[in-house]
Amino acid sequence: MTNLTQNQVLLSRFSLVKLLGEGGMGQVWLVQDRELQIEIAIKVIHPSLSAIPGHVELLKNECRNTRQLVHPNIVRVFDFHRTEHLVFISMEYIDGLDLRAYRSQFKNLPYPEVIRLVQPVVSALSYAHELGLVHRDVKSGNILIDGNKSPRLSDFGIAGVFKSGKNALQISSGGSLYCMSPQQLQGHHPQPADDIYALGVLMYELLTGHPPLYPDITPESIRHEIPPGVNQKLAGINADHRVPDALEQMIVSMLSKLPQQRPASMQQIGNQLQSILENRSIRTTPPAAGMTALPDGKDFGNNAEFISPIRVQAEDKMVRQSYHRRQNRVKILGLALALFILLVGGGWLLTHLAKPKTEGGPTAQPSASTESRAGQAPAEPSPAPLSEPSDPAKTAAQEAMAEKRLAEFLGYKKQLDSRGASAWGGDTYTEMIHLGQEADALLVKAAFSAAAEKYEAAIALADNLSNQVETTLQRLLQEGAAALEEGEAEQALKHFSTALMIDPANPIALHNLERAKVIDAVTDLIASGEQHEKNNKLSFALTDFQEAVGLDPESEKAQTALKRVQAMIRDQEFQQLMSSGLAAFHKNNFQLARTELLKARSFKPDSREVQEALNQVDAAIRLSRIEQLRQQARAAEESEAWQKALQAYLAVLEIDTNIQFASQGKARALEKIKIEKRILYYLEKPQVLEDSQQLENAVGLIGEAEATEPAGPRLRAQLDTLRQLVQDARTPIRVTIESDSFTNIAVYKVGKLGRFDVRELDLRPGTYTIVGNRDGYKDVRQTLVVKPGQKSIRINITCKVKI
Repeated sequence: MTNLTQNQVLLSRFSLVKLLGEGGMGQVWLVQDRELQIEIAIKVIHPSLSAIPGHVELLKNECRNTRQLVHPNIVRVFDFHRTEHLVFISMEYIDGLDLRAYRSQFKNLPYPEVIRLVQPVVSALSYAHELGLVHRDVKSGNILIDGNKSPRLSDFGIAGVFKSGKNALQISSGGSLYCMSPQQLQGHHPQPADDIYALGVLMYELLTGHPPLYPDITPESIRHEIPPGVNQKLAGINADHRVPDALEQMIVSMLSKLPQQRPASMQQIGNQLQSILENRSIRTTPPAAGMTALPDGKDFGNNAEFISPIRVQAEDKMVRQSYHRRQNRVKILGLALALFILLVGGGWLLTHLAKPKTEGGPTAQPSASTESRAGQAPAEPSPAPLSEPSDPAKTAAQEAMAEKRLAEFLGYKKQLDSRGASAWGGDTYTEMIHLGQEADALLVKAAFSAAAEKYEAAIALADNLSNQVETTLQRLLQEGAAALEEGEAEQALKHFSTALMIDPANPIALHNLERAKVIDAVTDLIASGEQHEKNNKLSFALTDFQEAVGLDPESEKAQTALKRVQAMIRDQEFQQLMSSGLAAFHKNNFQLARTELLKARSFKPDSREVQEALNQVDAAIRLSRIEQLRQQARAAEESEAWQKALQAYLAVLEIDTNIQFASQGKARALEKIKIEKRILYYLEKPQVLEDSQQLENAVGLIGEAEATEPAGPRLRAQLDTLRQLVQDARTPIRVTIESDSFTNIAVYKVGKLGRFDVRELDLRPGTYTIVGNRDGYKDVRQTLVVKPGQKSIRINITCKVKI
């Protein structure tokens, strides 16, 4: 490729910004159009291909076809450009992924999403079909997703025209194998049914992850094999994913082998897809759900039906908020009570709870109904809790603060317990738990202020532990690694297990925990391998060291031992292969010698000894090959198989361009091939000898062929046949024309003969047109075919039909 570089300017207009893609045909660049001050894309074909008219015509075809397509889902192509060295087209720039890359971002695409992606493509193809154009390469790689998440169809380079017109460039090849219809594979005339088949392949791929018949996609399988249904394919991937039967049947029909069994048009496909979407069940949300936002900003999609919440009066709302605050306090207090029961036992608490409670102040009064019913004086007031103040408002505030601190403490404790703080928190964690228990007891006694202080002290310790989590994790990992290095399996297991309490997904701890489990086995294998190595049993030592490394790939001792034994084994194998290769060379078994020496070089790539031996073997192989090809060329010449002889001589010249016999043989073979082709032309089309110039050329060819040496029996036979054809073409045939003396007669290629009763002509083999005319009568026109070796011909030309 001509070295295109960033900021390079083409045609004083297009400034290259960045390379977007590259392939065998060329490159695609993002450019700045200086004249229009916009970003566009250009597709540049390789300079070596720009010299081939067919490739340039493909690019022109893409420009010609796509410029007439103005559709929101088709990438616009602007113009065709040519510089001294480059040929390219300018087009609209789409900043986005192609559909294949977009699909790969998701494990599965639900069928409504697939339909949403396909519907604009259906519209674009329907529009192109209306203009008489078939895309013929509809695939995910040719569909771009723009910034509005809208699909855009691109690459009409091999599009075919199925309606007649002045630009009807007919193309019957090209396209990607897996999306080609059976008819496209066979080179049939382009039809919309080809795009319908490819669209079926695309939908199958988007739904299942792979095109039909993947991975064994061949022309034969496309023509004859029926792929599994979409739901059958999905069952093997995810049994929960299914598509509606109507959608599956539509795709089956689109993939039919016969075009008449596919949907009749893209319009019909679009209607069916819309019908499938409209038949989806409508989801509704309950009123309570409708009052709140969905988590993570998600919604139910366009088909969800929401129920509007009832507007709540302000007074009712305040009442509900008050109620919920009371309920929350009850829940928190209940949790504290449960903790207290676990700590100090349930007996005392039950006794305490069984006592009558007072409300409303330090000395609760019995009700009037109780006094009148009992007929007794009021009882003595119960003593108020020592910690409870006399001000109800202040009591409520202290209670709320204690409850808040309890909630904070429980949150901290839950977080710490989830990270195994009881295993690494030590005295700090123990003291935190103790303070929390004391605070629980005070809360039960309604000593809210004291309880809040205890919770605050416990929270401070919890916060301190929380700040130590990462430091503790790193310490445990370091101590575990040190124990691992020393071979202390028990300590390593303990440290890494504790680390995983802090971070269950920590990759270092998970990995090293597994290493710690095999320390003892690795040590035993290394000891066994070293003993085998000492006894020169290298294969046994290799097995032990490989198993040790397999158990613990990071063991430096196992790795060192393995490399040492592998080097010893390689040296032994190297010497054996060198001996075997040289022995084969001396027996003229050059291929075996080369194979063995190449194996030896794989052990020591820089060995000078191996390279010198290979050079000798390669020289011998070349000489042997040259001699073999020379014998093939001689045999081909003797049988007048000049094309085979030419191939043999060319093969020799590929080995060494300076071999004289090959250069001479190549020239001789080319001359014979040229003469033979010219002779065969006249033998296969003898009718061309009717032309005087061709007849003269054939005579010259006979003389030229007779002068060439050697002339084998096949060439002589061909020349004899050609001589006979020339002789026949030169020999005239007597033609008698009869008339009525009133008709003027003319013979094309001969001339005007005038009026007569009978006229004889000697004509060479060929085709002649005889025309007769007479005033007041219709002209007569007759074709006369004179064949070589034909007997005399008699023909009547008379104008008989009056006007």
